[in-house]
Amino acid sequence: MAARRGADALQFTTLPAVEHPLVALREMRAADLEAWFRILAQPAVYEHTSWNLASVDDLRTYAEQDRAPGALVRFALVRRDDGAFIGSAGFHSVSPAHRTAEIAYDLAPEFWGRGIARAACAALTGWAIDHVGLQRVQATTLSTNARSVRVLEACGFEREGLLRHYRLVRGVPGDFWIYARLA
Repeated sequence: MAARRGADALQFTTLPAVEHPLVALREMRAADLEAWFRILAQPAVYEHTSWNLASVDDLRTYAEQDRAPGALVRFALVRRDDGAFIGSAGFHSVSPAHRTAEIAYDLAPEFWGRGIARAACAALTGWAIDHVGLQRVQATTLSTNARSVRVLEACGFEREGLLRHYRLVRGVPGDFWIYARLA
């Protein structure tokens, strides 16, 4: 079922399909939070994010999503063979009035380099534009995150500029590239 269109009616009511043989997307569950926290706490992941998590409780809001217009939307990336949680993908900073959202994703390092982030990003972006009715999907990535830059560019995002000192990254101002894909 497609979302109703209109500035006040953006609703992420369907689930996009990821075309990748190893993974699928499903709703985030409270049972996923421990595994997600362990992934985000790994130094190889942590150094490329602006997360500032003290405990798994900092992720609770993602398992209690209400899908109201403007609410954050985060899905679990799971292995198709056994349903094991291996990362997440979704949107934050959703603006129904402007029909925009910012995409975000993370993945356990043992699954890097297999096209999973690219497949999830492409599926979510296409779904957000075609079914949800977004006019702009944007992404920000630390200027040092070359892997994420490659994912975004492979998914048709265009670099718009450098946001200097855009977000505090664990207390230190971080520079972020901003990318966007338009409907």
